[in-house]
Amino acid sequence: MKRTISAALLSAVALFGTVPAMAAEPSGTVYLLVPNVTTNRWAKFDIPNMTEAMKKYAPGIELQVLNANDDMQQQVSQAESALASGALGIILVSVDPPRSASILAKAEADGVPVVTYAHDPGPGPVSYHVSVPFSDIGEAQGKYLSEHLPEHRPVRLAYMLGDPKFAFYGEQMKGFDKYLKPLIDNGTVEIVCQADALLYLAANAQKNMEQCLTKTNNEVDGAVVMNDDTGGGVIAALSAQDMVGKVKVYGGYDATLEGVQRVLLGWQAADMAPPYKGMADAAVQLIVSKIKGEEAPEGVVNGTWPNNFTEGGVPARLEPNVFITPETVQASVIDAGLFTKEELCGGIGKDAEFCKN
Repeated sequence: MKRTISAALLSAVALFGTVPAMAAEPSGTVYLLVPNVTTNRWAKFDIPNMTEAMKKYAPGIELQVLNANDDMQQQVSQAESALASGALGIILVSVDPPRSASILAKAEADGVPVVTYAHDPGPGPVSYHVSVPFSDIGEAQGKYLSEHLPEHRPVRLAYMLGDPKFAFYGEQMKGFDKYLKPLIDNGTVEIVCQADALLYLAANAQKNMEQCLTKTNNEVDGAVVMNDDTGGGVIAALSAQDMVGKVKVYGGYDATLEGVQRVLLGWQAADMAPPYKGMADAAVQLIVSKIKGEEAPEGVVNGTWPNNFTEGGVPARLEPNVFITPETVQASVIDAGLFTKEELCGGIGKDAEFCKN
């Protein structure tokens, strides 16, 4: 092999008088735009996993994180600054996807690739999208709820939902409806309250649940939530009425530390999470391939995602969701590297039966 390479080099020298330069690895900055760092997943999982992946696939590229503090206008300004500073690429987790069109258009005009991540891709030119199948989340949680209903009939459920501006909301509701609508129609389940928590903020969910408890005179058997942040808001409202554990929380997503602890304590029926490491790895591979002007690595793109802009949908990497129950915490949380047993058994988790063994 060495002789073959040497012969090729000698031929090149004979033809051109110089040894051809090897393609340089890219160097510069890719910007990761996140909506906030108060949502546990960004700082705990996504940012460190992407940082590690960037060192693996493109060590000459720095990953710089910009936090929008849940302010869409601030995120637009951050994107504009990143582009003005010569960004090689952007990985975008939009604060408000329908309003991210200006970021996408400006990036395309500047010839900068954008990979959207976790939240919906906005209505604009997107190179790739990385996420999970949202409808699977609602289906898995709806099925689990239908199989683990409280004994009271009808079961009085509070729908403490998220932000309808996100596709996550609509797709998750489709999954919920598949299993819960028949139970609502036959009288097994009654929805006593329904409210949306804009931006999936815990404070908004807490306020909604407080109003629900007032409206129903605390006559609620369970609350259905869409992620762990809103679940935490619901728990806070229940705590003020000494109803934690008496009113089961169903749903949940992101597998925050508190969310998994609530599952272990029996306050929350189950939880779910994306495979954080796999998502981060895919996002970095895709942005690096675009920067290099190459096709996506074989097998990374496995689907499409509609964004009301790209015909046929944005090429996407869809990772499978992980379902978490008390029985699967060891395999799906600890062995998967999300949290250690020591972390799970700290704080409120210390009282869980799991932590007494």
